[in-house]
Amino acid sequence: MKSIKLKLFCAFVLTSFLFSCKSESKSTNSTTEYTISVTAATNTNAPALQSFAHGIHNGEWLLFAGRTNQKDDNGGVHDMGKNSDYAEESFPPTSFNENIFVYNVETDEAPKKISIKQMLDTVASKYNSYSADTLKKYKNVFKNTNALVRQEGDFVYVLGGYGALDSVPKNGYITYNHVAKIHVPSMIALVKENYNAVDESKLFAFGQNKDLVSTGGELYVIDEKLYLVGGHNFGNTAAAGSNGQKYVDAVYPFSLETVGHSLNIVVGTPISDVSNPKAIASDKTSIFRRRDGPVTASLYYNSDKSKLEPGIAIYAGVFKPGEDLEAWNDAIYVHPNLKESDNKIYTYDTAYNQKNYNVYSCPDVVAYDSENKTLHTFLLGGIGDGNLKGKEKRLSGFTNTGMHIQLNVDGNPLKSTNAVFSTNLFSGTDKNTSPFYGAEAIFFKNNNSISIEQTKEIMDLNSLFKSVNSVDVGYVFGGIESFKSHPGTYGRKFSRASNKIWKVTLTKK
Repeated sequence: MKSIKLKLFCAFVLTSFLFSCKSESKSTNSTTEYTISVTAATNTNAPALQSFAHGIHNGEWLLFAGRTNQKDDNGGVHDMGKNSDYAEESFPPTSFNENIFVYNVETDEAPKKISIKQMLDTVASKYNSYSADTLKKYKNVFKNTNALVRQEGDFVYVLGGYGALDSVPKNGYITYNHVAKIHVPSMIALVKENYNAVDESKLFAFGQNKDLVSTGGELYVIDEKLYLVGGHNFGNTAAAGSNGQKYVDAVYPFSLETVGHSLNIVVGTPISDVSNPKAIASDKTSIFRRRDGPVTASLYYNSDKSKLEPGIAIYAGVFKPGEDLEAWNDAIYVHPNLKESDNKIYTYDTAYNQKNYNVYSCPDVVAYDSENKTLHTFLLGGIGDGNLKGKEKRLSGFTNTGMHIQLNVDGNPLKSTNAVFSTNLFSGTDKNTSPFYGAEAIFFKNNNSISIEQTKEIMDLNSLFKSVNSVDVGYVFGGIESFKSHPGTYGRKFSRASNKIWKVTLTKK
């Protein structure tokens, strides 16, 4: 049997893991065909970041937390030896991002930046409604990796993440239970030293909850309620008996009430297939035992209400229970306002098969064609090249593969189909060869990406293409730049945090 250290190393080894491209995706299920393509931008001044928190306002990107490279290539994934304890050494100080950036992708000017310490000192000195104790207590909101992040309007919500206890690695690593609500326009103004534009009453609000502990999951907002989707509790905060790693095994709905600079958090009943997802045994039985997988915005038709409603789709993810470290390849659809005959508010699509492609967190572009009632989801690069190597079943390597998923939103039950549309999405070759991009990268929509009425997370294909046949809808930025399919560490021949940017274009044919 493998040692606990080796098992944790293998299981977590990938979690917090410029040329033009002619490859494109072509829809096959609907009567209208859509393609997506990426083209390398000439931008050079963006910071190198992986697994970071982010917001956007008036075309400017707010970027903080995550991993970076202190030098050219000494950040990235991690630096691990065969006998290392992953829980204690996977997020070394050399990869801490100590700065908060404001970057404009259109101008590519050197980003404005401020250190976390400078930011907290400025807030304490200029805005006396924030106590020093509060700022100290929640400083790790700005220094962590792989937190759950979602923007709604002018606010970005940050939940959990993984990092050093009290920012001191020798004290051990934990998964945080904090929730932060950050006013993006004010935070951008603060970084740019435009202090008169900072709304002190909105700048920050913080809270904690013992049920909201996750890294490697995702956060969504539906009908003013937030949803923690998957991930795991890793490190010294993991439950006793879990060997330092307890999966969330559920989707947790919760609501927030802002009172001054505090958040009152009310957690609802978890959405899960097990009666007690907090139990250690649930890790071996729950289909929600997933982290670091593609979790995307989704849609479903609620016949009881005769309307289209937003939901959440969980495609693939890692890891199944057992020694083989297999990826999940099926799908789960969470539909909070639609109950099935057995009173569940999710659908388990066992027929769906991602075939080990794009099984890890990567940029996703989601758009809806109302004429064909088809939701199109594009997964861009990351990890999962469809291959299983060696005697063991292991997670596929880093990849430049692009996948196109289609979902009929009024299907009963909901079902998706998929097709690989490119094996060289970020590469100039016709093979899936290094360098590889996409893992832990983010898709930033721009002003051309018209959204549907139900959610800003999903673009409206019928509105996008009223008068044109091709639209630049945003950019892919950051993540891991890997020089090997299984790098295992960082460095010139292995991997690093990336500052690469690609323009994303949708085309109707």
